[in-house]
Amino acid sequence: MSEKEVVNKKVSEKKDSITKNSKSFKYIAISIVIAVFISSLFKILGAGLPYYYKDLKVKADITVKGFSKQELTSDLIVWEASFDTWDMNKRTAFSQLKKDREIIKKFLINKGIQESEITFKATWDRQNWDYEDVLIEGSTDRTNEKKIWKGWTLGQTLIVESNDVKKVEKACNKITDLIESNINISSGAPKYYYTKLEEKKIATIKAAAEDGRTRAKTAVEGGAGELGELQSTSIGVFQITGKNSNDGYSYGGTLNTSHKIKEISVTVNQRYAVK
Repeated sequence: MSEKEVVNKKVSEKKDSITKNSKSFKYIAISIVIAVFISSLFKILGAGLPYYYKDLKVKADITVKGFSKQELTSDLIVWEASFDTWDMNKRTAFSQLKKDREIIKKFLINKGIQESEITFKATWDRQNWDYEDVLIEGSTDRTNEKKIWKGWTLGQTLIVESNDVKKVEKACNKITDLIESNINISSGAPKYYYTKLEEKKIATIKAAAEDGRTRAKTAVEGGAGELGELQSTSIGVFQITGKNSNDGYSYGGTLNTSHKIKEISVTVNQRYAVK
């Protein structure tokens, strides 16, 4: 081999060595970049996933229904009665109705009811007619209907609204005594209300919520767990029923007005986390 060929061979070997080293450096650089990328990706996922997907984690929770029933005594009574009179002449009937109204008012005031608690609604009137079949003259079986005037009926409705429930109840029970004075009066059943109902509702909700938490805590701690924070809650409809009555609960809520003593109840639905 000539000297020239030896030199060319050495140059070629040197180029091959440089090329191989260059490729090695590229592979190393790529490997470093990939390693850094993977490391960064895991850090991002490790920090971000719990934040963005924390709601997808499987969590232990408990759902309970809290309940509260409280008694209340009505402090407002509303009572209605109606009276009427009859006469063939409307003016005479109206005059008699006015007299009856004054007698009724005096009666109620004597029972302790204030005049401001009594309201007389507008007077109403009705014409009265009767009908009978009259045999047509000259016929043995054919008749005509004859309209017969029977006078006027005039009437009024009175409303008593008072916070003195017992006083009005006594008057209600005695109102039929006016029949002895030839007053045609009829009484309806009184209606009972509670004026502080909104305050009572708030107190009932609070008691139901406390009952729900107690139930949840008892169940969780009984299983060697620990009750966590409240996750969600909702309030059911109020059921206001007469005490010792057969009132049923309804989907939209019940409001009893016929009983003086009532019971108000509500359900609170709660969901708690379990640690």
